[in-house]
Amino acid sequence: MPKPLTANPALSDVVYKNQWRDVFDGTLPEGWEPTLKVSVVTAAFNSKTLDLTLASLAAQDYPEHLLEVIVVDDGSDPAVEIGAYAPKNTRLIRVHEELGEGWGRSNALHIGIEASDGDIVYWVDSDMILFSDNVREHAKWAHFIPEAATIGHKGFVEEWDFTPEQVFDEVRSDEIRKHHDLATLHRHWSLDIFEETDDLNTSGGRNYSTHMGACATVTRSVYEHTFGQRPELKLGDDTEIAYQIWQRGAVFIPVMSAETYHLGRATVQDKGREVAHFNDVHFAQKMPIPRYRRAATNRSWEVPFVTAVVKVDAATAQVARRCVDMLLNQTETDLQILLVGPWSSLASGRRRVLADEDLELHLLREWFRCEGRVTMLDDDPDDVFPSPYRLDVPVTLGLGASALHEIMRDVYVNDLGVVSYFAPEGADQSAVLTIRPTQAYSRAMRYASETVTPIEALDAVWGVEWRSSKELGLLDLGTAEPVKKVTRGEGDLAVTELRDQLKKVRSQAENARKRARANRERAEAAEARAEALGIKRRVRSKVDRVARGLRRV
Repeated sequence: MPKPLTANPALSDVVYKNQWRDVFDGTLPEGWEPTLKVSVVTAAFNSKTLDLTLASLAAQDYPEHLLEVIVVDDGSDPAVEIGAYAPKNTRLIRVHEELGEGWGRSNALHIGIEASDGDIVYWVDSDMILFSDNVREHAKWAHFIPEAATIGHKGFVEEWDFTPEQVFDEVRSDEIRKHHDLATLHRHWSLDIFEETDDLNTSGGRNYSTHMGACATVTRSVYEHTFGQRPELKLGDDTEIAYQIWQRGAVFIPVMSAETYHLGRATVQDKGREVAHFNDVHFAQKMPIPRYRRAATNRSWEVPFVTAVVKVDAATAQVARRCVDMLLNQTETDLQILLVGPWSSLASGRRRVLADEDLELHLLREWFRCEGRVTMLDDDPDDVFPSPYRLDVPVTLGLGASALHEIMRDVYVNDLGVVSYFAPEGADQSAVLTIRPTQAYSRAMRYASETVTPIEALDAVWGVEWRSSKELGLLDLGTAEPVKKVTRGEGDLAVTELRDQLKKVRSQAENARKRARANRERAEAAEARAEALGIKRRVRSKVDRVARGLRRV
């Protein structure tokens, strides 16, 4: 899909979806030199190759004053020591699990990133050898695309006998490349995705799982708006942080020129099934996309696929109950509802409850008090990160049971930007139903300013569209017939009528049983008569044969 035309010149260099080539194709202007600082963060636990990784980093052609390396010792035994070959600006941080500082790769990286201050965060595993221009090839993208998240190219080397001194010398002289042809080594599955998506240009960022922490970067301006590395994750943390930066507007770029050796086989080569079995459960909780991870339906997850926002006040509280009930009744159940209203201002002391002007708000709060998919807030959060979609539902609209399913089949499947649906005929035309992708909102808000409106920015980064609501079965709750309330007298009458109907049904059932019993008895009698008649006929036939024989004699 082509990028929409924008009349605002301030948005001319904004990346549309993940189409990075339209802004920068990697060709550098003549005489260009980097200005952004890179923070390389490496977690090490009993690593036998860390010295080789640091030696390759020491031989980089990136400006020394713009490169820092943070090594986080995650409880190694013996403890990590920085050898002779390491970048000048290298710091060592030790994690003490016994002091409650946690453990695991993600926890160590979280500590390391928090201690760094570079403009670009670069994840590098402690079993990598980076070629001399690796850092430069990664970093150049952030100078032209502020949301750049780059993925390097690695070849898996299964046998080696490098020394730190050798690595330093050969990386600096570029002789390191001659040991192996990357094209002949194990082919990583991400290369197939790059081919299928034109180097992620057509992916919309959905292939975020290719952004793996062995050699990947993101700008700090994107990272700092995420929750950061999740210390509780013990595997797959690079995929989860990749999901977060996608939802924060990252532009994913494969950099095949940023080459490395990965010292050792790929994990998926030996333990792919076990790792997937472990990760799938954790990924399903935290990442609603891709959808196949959530095989179970009609249940709640840590991060909902869609977060619906309904705003309510004293005047609309009565219709809000029906609005929210209809949302909870959707066939698409991966949904969380934020009910925004003046909850903290409701009186809790002595009052005339039936004459309270906020009576309907009190009743509404009680109605959903135990509903796990409804959260009551005083203020609209606006940002629903990391949930990938926000659905704004006017309180006077009721959604047909399959409405959300139809919306997501259009918006999610076609990777649309902001989509608004016209109010149903006869309803207040300001009651507009709108769905908005979080990744589009996150990137757009980076460009919204006094000269750029939010809707202009949203249109530039993902597109803005309007749709008919006829297929959604929307109900105008402001004019719709209310649910009939039954008085006590009417209730007694209704109970009497139900009892009469029950007696009638029971009587009909008993009559049917009697008829069935009579039919069975008649059938059994008929069967007995038929059997008796058959015996009589057989005896008569035998007697006749005997009589004929006697006559012949």
